[in-house]
Amino acid sequence: MVPSTRSFPRRDRVAHLLQVEIANLLPHLHLLSGSGLLPSITELRLAKDLRQATVLFSLMDGPQRAARVARELNELAPEIRQILGKRLRLRRIPPLHFCYDPRFDQDAAIAELLTHLPPSPEDL
Repeated sequence: MVPSTRSFPRRDRVAHLLQVEIANLLPHLHLLSGSGLLPSITELRLAKDLRQATVLFSLMDGPQRAARVARELNELAPEIRQILGKRLRLRRIPPLHFCYDPRFDQDAAIAELLTHLPPSPEDL
């Protein structure tokens, strides 16, 4: 086996390509167009064998709609996969599974807590 001369492994390149393409598709999907702000694709995790993809998304307006948006995206996953298959020059597009990414909500909660901390003695 010849070692890859690329510093960016194939799995990472495919994951990045799929992430960008899915993000570009979202504004054109009819089911999502009437459900408020569109989700942002934050990460795409691709299995080592490239046969399964987990697509993480966040919502700018918070987690209240997360379950509904995840359900809608998972219903659209076969259609998204078919469109990607026509657009991209990949031998196989993996099945897509959409999950809400709570990291940004956690970051916002931490930032809110930090703003309410009393000033340290050095700051006075």
